[in-house]
Amino acid sequence: MLREQMIHDAAMEIMRDVGVNIHNAKAIEILKENGIKVEDKTAYFTEEQVMHWVRMAPESFTIYARNPKYDMVIGGDHINPAPTYGCAFIDDWDGQRRRGTMEDYIKCLKLVHAEENYSINGGIMIQPGDIPEDTGAMQMFYATLMYSDKAIMLPTGFKEEMELMFEASCELFNGKEAMIEKPRMIALINTVSPLSLDERMLDCLMLLAEYGQPSIICPAAMLGATSSITMAGTLASGTAETLAGIVLAQMIRPGTPVVFGVQSTAADMRGGITFACAAPEGTLMQGFGASLAKFYGLPSRGGGCQTDAPVINCQAGYESMLTFSSAYRHGINLVMEAGGVMDSVNSTSFEKMIIDFEIIRQVKSSFTPIEVNEETLNLDEIKEIGHDGSFVTSDSTLENYMDLYSPHIGERNAKDPSYFKKSIDKEIDRLLKEYDDNRPELDTETRDKVKAVLAKSGLDKHYFENIEN
Repeated sequence: MLREQMIHDAAMEIMRDVGVNIHNAKAIEILKENGIKVEDKTAYFTEEQVMHWVRMAPESFTIYARNPKYDMVIGGDHINPAPTYGCAFIDDWDGQRRRGTMEDYIKCLKLVHAEENYSINGGIMIQPGDIPEDTGAMQMFYATLMYSDKAIMLPTGFKEEMELMFEASCELFNGKEAMIEKPRMIALINTVSPLSLDERMLDCLMLLAEYGQPSIICPAAMLGATSSITMAGTLASGTAETLAGIVLAQMIRPGTPVVFGVQSTAADMRGGITFACAAPEGTLMQGFGASLAKFYGLPSRGGGCQTDAPVINCQAGYESMLTFSSAYRHGINLVMEAGGVMDSVNSTSFEKMIIDFEIIRQVKSSFTPIEVNEETLNLDEIKEIGHDGSFVTSDSTLENYMDLYSPHIGERNAKDPSYFKKSIDKEIDRLLKEYDDNRPELDTETRDKVKAVLAKSGLDKHYFENIEN
């Protein structure tokens, strides 16, 4: 029997016998209306019920950006990196930590927009500590519209915030039906392991489904802490959590795009319980998650460029390379936290972000198939040069040497011990200049319409001005 089938069978048994806690009255009502057995807050699903709804979700879908060159396909053989997510702090090169600010968030938007390997921008890349929590998601959303025209990662906020963001999106993208026809944004819906979905995430999930926007439904369990110590057991219970969310989304709007996510990993229990986001167990489970997604006919989500290191060092480098190369090798469709994450997703570092940009480029380059044809075999020149000649001045070398991979940071003949940090600073400056030279625009009329909707929350105009300036 296939391992995927065994995980599926175990997940179905969990959903049938243990159930999934649903901490949202509206969600419970929808489940009941569609024949799901609910006792108190625990929903029990049969395999027939689960698969009936899961089969309605598309195998792949497109998120349409304001700028069509950034339209991104989620599914199939497409691998899309997405940057840092959910970090409350900023770490500098020396490991000094401070609270993130809206200014940091906007700098992050600019760097991600200028980096060509991303087609998506926004979300909770940095949690600004200098703005009110109850309007934080709206302000991050508005900043994303102001500073990027890539596909939108939507920050998940309180229900009232989300409703206003969707209303504002209708102003931006020609109404609800147009958004359903061409999805414009995606958001992360985290489950609560073990076997629960909370009220706030469910509110967000239901709104996403109502507007036909994709959601990433994903557990982030820790082996032996919030899930079984075994990877197979953790995959089974995480699959149960994810499928419960997918079923609910399809009940609200059949055919709503969803992404099957796995972000579960090990727990380091030496002196406490720490989320070991860059553990080898995490790469194994996320890679297997991609296989489970194919089993269900769904796109996949995992993580990459993750590290548990509290400072930029060798550990940060090898863990980030491990996690992103694993995601790429397994063909994960949406690779989140791929750019800037530090210290088990507690902080973001701009210098680490630049290092991760380089990791993404090198991994993509190393996975590019070697082109073999008459021209690339270059036999005529090999025969002409023979045993004693040199290729340095040959026609093919002079014409093509610039095609060889050249890193954006670091040097291959460095003498200055501080060369690496200097190269990172230079690359940050280059990207910010690239951004300023090609800054995307949101026309004034549309911007005012969006602001008018978001202002219904009572958000003072100085917050908008702060973002704009």
